[in-house]
Amino acid sequence: MRSIYFKELSLYFSSPLFYVIAAVFACVAGIYFCNAMAYVSLLSTMITQHPSFPGIRMDSVFIQPVFSDMVMLVVFFAPLIAMRFYADEKAAGTIELLFTYPVSDLKSLLGKYLAGWTVLTTVLLLTVPLMGLMGLLTRPNWGLVASSYLGLVFLGGAILSMGALFSSLTKHQIIAASLTIGLTLIFWSVGWFAQVFPGGTAGTVLREISLVNHVSPFLKGSISVKDIVFFIEFSLFFLVLAFEAIDSNRLRG
Repeated sequence: MRSIYFKELSLYFSSPLFYVIAAVFACVAGIYFCNAMAYVSLLSTMITQHPSFPGIRMDSVFIQPVFSDMVMLVVFFAPLIAMRFYADEKAAGTIELLFTYPVSDLKSLLGKYLAGWTVLTTVLLLTVPLMGLMGLLTRPNWGLVASSYLGLVFLGGAILSMGALFSSLTKHQIIAASLTIGLTLIFWSVGWFAQVFPGGTAGTVLREISLVNHVSPFLKGSISVKDIVFFIEFSLFFLVLAFEAIDSNRLRG
């Protein structure tokens, strides 16, 4: 697995796709950051001019909005990282070579998945200087910042697991990315329909499988074992499906 992991990392970091994704992600996150700073500056001016104006809570007016916007970046950029797990090898006709590589299908899958997760985490770390700038200008809640980053990492891992499944099913990277984004949005919004079944089992299930219901506590500074376990089980479920799809492809030759 280690050899696959480092091989995949080298392929990612030598690919223009990584630098495009990283640059666009960092630029858009920077725009969100500047917009939030401008809003805080406006509120500060209003407080100065109107002493009766309520004070500013940086957690609610700055940190949480910035990370809420970054969540959506993860939703749309993680599938772009996952789309090449297997789809590019299928398109290049080298998938058979992978199956004859001296590692098991499971180790191959885990190596690719962990490499993708490492790449996504690296992209997220590119926004840390923005948090450093925020620390110079304000007195942020660093615990909230840390929990928000942790939530983004777990959410990214869940999305990458779905991407692994779709990448193993098609040789077209765009199709794999599109299906991953679509399924992510379904799991993101499914909790909204829980109110259709008030007090029922169906409503409870819809809330429990909703991604937004489990990432939101992280963005509020709450790290719950329940939410961590959900993301781990969610990721394992789709990785098992991906493994079965890969094994089926190998048996069909």
